Amino acid sequence: MNGRTARDAIVVIGGRIGFVALWFVAVLLVYRGLGADAAGLAQAGLFAVAIACVKIASGCIVDPGDVALMRRAPTLLRHDPDAAYRLLRAAFALRLAATAPVAIALLAFAAGVGQQVIGGASVAPLMVFVVAAILADMLFRSVIVVLQAQERFLQLVLLEGLLQASRFIAILALWLTGGMTVERVLMSYAGVAFVAGLAGAALLLPRALFASVGVDRADLRDLLAFLKWMVPAMVLAAVNERLDILLVYTFNGADAAGRYGAMLTLALVPDLVAGSLASVVQPRIARMRSEGTYAAGLRLFLRFSLPGAAVCYLVALLLAAPVIPWVLGAGYAPGIPIFLWLLAGTLFWLAVTPLPMTMVAVHAPARIAMVTTGQSVILLLGSVTLLPLFGPLGMAQAVCAMRICVALALLVLAHRMAGPSRDAIALPQEG
Repeated sequence: MNGRTARDAIVVIGGRIGFVALWFVAVLLVYRGLGADAAGLAQAGLFAVAIACVKIASGCIVDPGDVALMRRAPTLLRHDPDAAYRLLRAAFALRLAATAPVAIALLAFAAGVGQQVIGGASVAPLMVFVVAAILADMLFRSVIVVLQAQERFLQLVLLEGLLQASRFIAILALWLTGGMTVERVLMSYAGVAFVAGLAGAALLLPRALFASVGVDRADLRDLLAFLKWMVPAMVLAAVNERLDILLVYTFNGADAAGRYGAMLTLALVPDLVAGSLASVVQPRIARMRSEGTYAAGLRLFLRFSLPGAAVCYLVALLLAAPVIPWVLGAGYAPGIPIFLWLLAGTLFWLAVTPLPMTMVAVHAPARIAMVTTGQSVILLLGSVTLLPLFGPLGMAQAVCAMRICVALALLVLAHRMAGPSRDAIALPQEG
């Protein structure tokens, strides 16, 4: 990675860690506030399931489009801005088209089968708030991806800072006033994202992007041709990331889901670094591959990431027992072993996958579909064998095993792709 990439990584990772830390604290307040309610951890379980539904839907609708845009949008913005704006509008149109059936399906679930499965009637009323949160996330991420493609990382971090700081203030107000309920938390989550998305679009995006609503059919065809491989893979990936909470809720109840969801929130904190680094690397991974610098960059990254992950896990082993009950409450103390298993998988994933995952996702979407299918198989087999025997702890063990296996598979696939692409090989000139 060159100097500019390193500077951008510092800005994005540093800014996101600082600002998203506010949302992390807000989520801890939610778990502590809802877990202290007379209903015990059940309300916390409902919150965990609702947020899982939002993240699954966002992963299915938004994430594939972000990867697809990184193939062409950064280059077009430098050389042909009008073509880039048409491509960005086409991507937004596809997101709107994908959001509609998801929203209809969730509302139908709330009106119909939601009374009989996955938590019964207690989950069904939350689906209206879940749909609002999905729409808000889609709008906000549509603004963020333009800033990412333009490599305007400072503005990207500031906009995300506005989002997370506003969510923190809203949750803190609910906690201080004793007004914490699942419905109010979800309303705050969605409302803040809508406002931040609209503000970002109005203040930060180029006016020319809104000069027309026209969409080029060729752009739509190009996006769909890429997404036919990427969407199934990322749908499976999004489901895999939150399937554990739904399974724990289904088989062990809301209290267990609340405790598991809180431990998962703590364990996934290192994922923030991986996501931040990926947002910087995505626009440049093609250049790294064509210049033959991917292997050297990966070796340099692993030299620091693997020892860093080991140190972080040792610190967690020492501090988990005293810190978690103090932060969340005594009711969450039985979840400490769950946290440690989940954290082990997260740290290994962070130490290995940021560069390989981006390489494979951008240049070999069909292989991502294959890897994600394997991820689903490992997770389901692990949950079937371990969840009935050990409860939520078995689910955490299955997730840890899945993350380690998939990280190693991505490392191997990316290594095989590390040579320069054919498009980057210069043809000899005649004469």
